[in-house]
Amino acid sequence: MAQGSPLRDAARDHLLTAENAALILIDYQPEQISTVTSIGHQELMLNVATLARTATSFGLPVILTTVAVQMGANRPTDERLKSLLPGVPEIDRTSMNSWEDEEFHAAVEATGRKKLIMGALWTEVCLAFPALDALREGYEVYAVSDAV
Repeated sequence: MAQGSPLRDAARDHLLTAENAALILIDYQPEQISTVTSIGHQELMLNVATLARTATSFGLPVILTTVAVQMGANRPTDERLKSLLPGVPEIDRTSMNSWEDEEFHAAVEATGRKKLIMGALWTEVCLAFPALDALREGYEVYAVSDAV
C-alpha cells in the first residue's frame, strides 16, 4: 500500500463512516415526546440533539419525518431539534410506517447510503416498522437506543 493512501474505502467500508451512512429521525414531535415514560424528556431530547449534531458535523445526509402535521393532528418537529438541522426539510406523512410513504422512501434511496442510523418515537411502530422494511430491502439499520 502506498504511503498516505487510506487503509479503507470509506464509502464501501463494513463499519459506519461519514461516506456510507445516513441519519433518519422519525416523529420527534411534541405530542409523541410528551407520551414517553421510559426516559426523561429532557434526557431524550439531549440524546437526540447530540445525535443530530454528530451527524451534521460529519456531513451525513439527514432525513427528518413527521406524522399528521398537515392533517392538523400533530405539531412539527420539536423546535430545539429542528434548529440543529438547518436546511433539512420535514417529510410529513399520513402512514404510521414511514417506509410506506413514497416521499420518505425516495429520500432514503436518494442518499445512496445503505447504512441507516435511526432514531424514532416510538420503538414498537415508528422505529420497528421502517427498520424491518429497510432490512428486507437490503439496508443495514442501526437503531440508537438512547434516542428512542
